Amino acid sequence: MNSVKNNRTISSKIGLSATSFGLLVPICYSLFLQILTGFPQPSYWLEIDADEVFIRFSEEIFDYPFWLQDLSHFPLFFVFSWVWLRYLGPFNFEFRNPKSLLALFICLGYAILNEFSQAFIPMRFPSLGDTVMNLFGSITGIGVHAWYCSRFVTRKTLL
Repeated sequence: MNSVKNNRTISSKIGLSATSFGLLVPICYSLFLQILTGFPQPSYWLEIDADEVFIRFSEEIFDYPFWLQDLSHFPLFFVFSWVWLRYLGPFNFEFRNPKSLLALFICLGYAILNEFSQAFIPMRFPSLGDTVMNLFGSITGIGVHAWYCSRFVTRKTLL
């Protein structure tokens, strides 16, 4: 009995995120991710004599070693895929399903476009390594979310 209650709770939490308010979380996270990954280097802010807040924020972002900056793309895009799939609903690998195609388009498309948007940001450049980490994080997020839903959410219908 307790496992049925837990599965219904998990299912209802996922179902409740598919509301217009639930759309706010993935959109806000997408904006956060774009700001974080598209912020210019500190030298740009110094060059245009920007406010100290922008300079300090930029210094904090770029204070990490380059390899750690590359690795940070993985968890950022893992969470990106997770929040979008939480809104769109359980992902399945039936690629004729419009919801699955939309999820792939959003998650993988944003992973690529986010990196290439850096070509238009002063003192930033797109990187193949970052693109690979973006895609790897998104694909892993999609896979883990699909596994999670098949393991815990679909079970409710089998009982």
